[in-house]
Amino acid sequence: MVINDALADSSHHWKYVDDSTVGIAVDNTAPDYSPLQATLDKLQAWTTDNHVTVNSTKTVTMHFCTLKKDVPAPNVIIGTQPFQVVKSIKLLGITIDDQLDWKQHVTNTVRAASYRLYMLRRLRSLGTPEKELRNAYSTFILPKLCYASPAWTPFINLTQERQLERVQKSACKIILGPSYSNYEAALTILNLFKLSDHHKETLRKFGFKLIRHPRHHNLLPSEADRPARATRHHNRLKAFKAPHTDRYKNSVTPSIVHLLNI
Repeated sequence: MVINDALADSSHHWKYVDDSTVGIAVDNTAPDYSPLQATLDKLQAWTTDNHVTVNSTKTVTMHFCTLKKDVPAPNVIIGTQPFQVVKSIKLLGITIDDQLDWKQHVTNTVRAASYRLYMLRRLRSLGTPEKELRNAYSTFILPKLCYASPAWTPFINLTQERQLERVQKSACKIILGPSYSNYEAALTILNLFKLSDHHKETLRKFGFKLIRHPRHHNLLPSEADRPARATRHHNRLKAFKAPHTDRYKNSVTPSIVHLLNI
């Protein structure tokens, strides 16, 4: 409620409780950061009118650019405080870097989830039944491996996918102990899915929610006209034109469209 009207006239802003993010699109061959500075000037005026301040120690700037050549970094301020330019930032629990490479986020996720495996080892040493160990994994570790997965799993490569899968494999070994034979059998016994399959299903469900959402359905391309005769694909989404880069092909929206059209 306190910040609800901040940046109200800026189309590229996102808010969550007391956290605000603002962005602009720039031509990386000749970047012009003046629109961003103009937005920050408006924010500064709003903070003055509302008797609040921006926490400069928690406010940074990041320039997304995948060009190999050097591009001038943004030099923007709010009031008299210049913003630090960073290579990566943690935003609502997700580590984002300026190359849109999810290696660091996957590394952080694997590290945090692996640390929690100690809990399973400790519980097993105390004689906790397999069913309770499985519940502990599903409650405290699996959500860490799947947190906000629609935002980043379409981008990860096979190596990163295997890094995540190894954590679940280790959890299965701990839960089943001497009765563990192989990963596929363990998944069947514990009624679990491979993480890659779990992530795809989560992304597909997210896509269905977007289609039905009254405000956010426009994030996906409009539905194709219904055919004259009903078919199993009568709800297909309009496919995207052939993407120019693998980065775009593997991004969230094309991945959702592909899953919903299968």
